[in-house]
Amino acid sequence: RCGALDHLGPNRATLMASLASALQLAEQHGRDAAAGQDDLFGNLALSVPLEHAPVSARFVEAAEWSDRERLEGEKETLGLYLTGHPIEQYQEELANFVKLRIADIKPEREQKVIVAGLVVAIRARNSRRGDRIAFVTLDDRSGRIELAVFSEAYNKYRNLIVKDKLLVVEGTVSVDEYSGGFKMSAEQIFDIDQAREQYARRLEIGIDGGRLGNGFPGSLAQVLEPFREGRCQVCLEYQGNTALAKLLLGPEWRVRPSEVLLHRLKELAGADKVRVV
Repeated sequence: RCGALDHLGPNRATLMASLASALQLAEQHGRDAAAGQDDLFGNLALSVPLEHAPVSARFVEAAEWSDRERLEGEKETLGLYLTGHPIEQYQEELANFVKLRIADIKPEREQKVIVAGLVVAIRARNSRRGDRIAFVTLDDRSGRIELAVFSEAYNKYRNLIVKDKLLVVEGTVSVDEYSGGFKMSAEQIFDIDQAREQYARRLEIGIDGGRLGNGFPGSLAQVLEPFREGRCQVCLEYQGNTALAKLLLGPEWRVRPSEVLLHRLKELAGADKVRVV
């Protein structure tokens, strides 16, 4: 009903945060109309500028959703991903160690591969020997592959095999003589944080000369501190007005390049200044 606010073009998060207030306002307007009452402020909200509208008719300010939050909301609401695929935000990073998309796998013999994909289906059952095994379907948007996770691997990685989780899998793929397609058995399974720790050589952080003031070095140390004792080397790429330099931090500053660490570093240094190699 708050037509005066339509021109603002609010983001999705603001619209959702304002939904409860909008419904409450609409219900009040309906009750007043049914009782023959004229709501001075309700009519005012339709015609006055936002700064003069009553608080109840204003949008609740909220930061825009991240791609991840938007996709999770789509899946929860619609049962599918409508505007993208969760793997897309990791595509550039995954390309460093996942050389084949699922659609491009065409084995002529047994072949070792690394694939990444979202878990879209899980079938677990007992083998003839009574061991627990699973068949997991991965989707990387280019295609799908069914992954056989036999008892030893299943016991080791069962906590990672969760619906809608992004996994990186090392295994053997071969021709399936029965279906004419191919089959894959898992040997190692990682989530995205574990995959980074397994494959990453270094974490690069770009620093502009202007950022070195205002306690930036101390803030950087505080961000890195909880993630130390990892295997990934940290490299600072400094750019000032008259100098360029790469500074490799010592081994005591090797880190675990988790999603949380990357998020905090991007908030500190800028989203385009943090890169995992």
